[in-house]
Amino acid sequence: MSFLKEITDYKNTVINRLLSNQDLCKAIFYKDEDFLEKESIEYTDKLIYKNIYPHRFIPETAADAETYITISCTDYRPTGRSFKNGQLGIYMFTHRDLFKTDYGYTRMDYIMTKVEELMDGIRGIGLGELVFAGLNEYVVNEKFQGYVLTYRPVDFK
Repeated sequence: MSFLKEITDYKNTVINRLLSNQDLCKAIFYKDEDFLEKESIEYTDKLIYKNIYPHRFIPETAADAETYITISCTDYRPTGRSFKNGQLGIYMFTHRDLFKTDYGYTRMDYIMTKVEELMDGIRGIGLGELVFAGLNEYVVNEKFQGYVLTYRPVDFK
């Protein structure tokens, strides 16, 4: 197996975990302030390449007022003789008009919390558990803002 083939597997695992949480999908898909009250999304895979991308950028044709999650894998390198590690970044951002919700927290705070619950300390990406490596604000431009969660998977090479 290629030294870096796992990166594709990591991204697919992250996307599948995101899609497995119906409330998170509602927060991403619906633009309403009461998104949790909306009906379940029957085909969550319709979010892929519309709101959730396995790369860091969104297409220029993306709609203005949307919520997005993008994924990046960076800084991969050998560690010792038998392991490699890197950083898995999950970028979450939305249009500033979609921040307000009916729930006493912002849409981005809700999404960040749900993503963290799905990722931190979970097995299936690398050896052992994913290790939380940081949280930072993420400003795309004056209209889009959010957060980036960073994790460190460790794997065999």
